[in-house]
Amino acid sequence: MSGRQRNVLVIDHIGYHYYQDTDGRKFLPADANRVHLVTDIRKLDQARGDELAAVVGIPRGDDALLEAAALFHHGAGGHPVERVVAISEGLLLAAGRLRDKLGVPGPTEHQVLGYRDKVTMKDRLGEQGIRVPDYAPFTEGAALRLIARHGRVVAKPRRGESSAGIAFLDGPEDLRRFLADAEHAGVTPDAYEVEERIDGTLFHIDSVVSKGVPLAATAGRSIEETTSYRHLGAFRDVAVGPGRTLDRLLRFNRAVLACYPHFSGVTHHEVFLNADEVVFCEIGGRPGGGGIIPGFHSRTGVNLDEMAVLAHLGEEIPRPAPPADHLTGYALVYAAPGRLEADLTPPATDWIIDTQVRFQVGDVMPRPAGWHQAAATVTVRGRSEAEVTSRLDQVIDMLQDRLRGGSGDHG
Repeated sequence: MSGRQRNVLVIDHIGYHYYQDTDGRKFLPADANRVHLVTDIRKLDQARGDELAAVVGIPRGDDALLEAAALFHHGAGGHPVERVVAISEGLLLAAGRLRDKLGVPGPTEHQVLGYRDKVTMKDRLGEQGIRVPDYAPFTEGAALRLIARHGRVVAKPRRGESSAGIAFLDGPEDLRRFLADAEHAGVTPDAYEVEERIDGTLFHIDSVVSKGVPLAATAGRSIEETTSYRHLGAFRDVAVGPGRTLDRLLRFNRAVLACYPHFSGVTHHEVFLNADEVVFCEIGGRPGGGGIIPGFHSRTGVNLDEMAVLAHLGEEIPRPAPPADHLTGYALVYAAPGRLEADLTPPATDWIIDTQVRFQVGDVMPRPAGWHQAAATVTVRGRSEAEVTSRLDQVIDMLQDRLRGGSGDHG
């Protein structure tokens, strides 16, 4: 930076503490950055640091106010914004639009659509030979045609997050129910896509990427459906160890990323794998949720949030160390609505590497409305997939026992 501070606009709705590591080291240090922050008004208490030049709090989801606040920052004090940073999935498109409007470098809205809008990403990848599901922008006619062709389909919000709003349509009656529910909720079906349901196991590949080339990648297997939150069932995800499955996943991941030669940063790529083929599900240009960030850090020493910030700043992405031999996994534990009566923090062990507790004793917990709304998320490590899974089961038993009012003491 040649000693000059750059003016950076950060748009955020998850909290400014995500822009530093667990030791408090800032991803946007004050000696190199003047940070103009637009954040969720409920997260203003996290806006601390010598690098902060100005802070505006707005209600989450108010796009017009977000743009107005960004333009205010751009003209404030004679220091125009030079970069726009956002690490939350729901703000990637807004960041792209702001870069276009402000004329600053970084991913454009058109580029971001390729890893944010589910129809656009399948359009572009299918044209380049990637195996994608049979799909269409949602209409009643398109859904009926796909049901007739495949028997089982799924409707997804084109720009949805955390598996919220997904509907499984196994016939015309399910489709009629989905349309009625959408009308009752005031949701327009054209915000959805519909696609064949793929028989296979859901995996994800998380990568640090430079110009479409993965510098390091790990893969994980979802044991439960990502919609398990709907019936309050725990969700487990376990890293994939060396072998043929990992090789297939990483090879497919490289082929997909090659279709994004402009992209540098972090990707979260989901695929279906069966005995015959790997089928694309979706890709995001941001870190994965749950315990993916601490798990990736445990194996490579790299914080995925930091890599995303570096990419938006236009800085070179360093090559992480190859993933370590140990494996990691995480569990999401959901709670029924009501007042929390017991602490959900598990006891310290040498194999629990991260715990995120969403509620404190006495808090009133709402029913989860998305995959990410777990009462507790615990990340563990182990020598094998079996050991990681066993440790996740121990954690889940302990926390669910506490939620039921038991002692939660499982040794």
